[in-house]
Amino acid sequence: MSAKIQKTDKEWKEILTPAQYNILREKGTERPFTGEYWNTNDKGVYKCAACGAELFSSETKFDSDCGWPSFYDVMSNKNIITKDDFSFGMDRIEVMCGTCGG
Repeated sequence: MSAKIQKTDKEWKEILTPAQYNILREKGTERPFTGEYWNTNDKGVYKCAACGAELFSSETKFDSDCGWPSFYDVMSNKNIITKDDFSFGMDRIEVMCGTCGG
């Protein structure tokens, strides 16, 4: 599946912060235990920072002790793209926004 919203790098840089651009467009990763949402228990919906697509519910968030937010389900399979990620000697699944690819 390919993203439904497509913008140029220049357009993304105009609407995202440098940190958001690095993570959402350049496949950067926040250091564990440092991101805004890894340790929050606020109720609500987690949305894509780039396009606002609904990705996860706080009801499916759990503590995986990895330092990043973890969820056992998504809001809608139509709103995500997954990819196997074997970087840094780990076996994990990268989840990206299905609407904008972020």
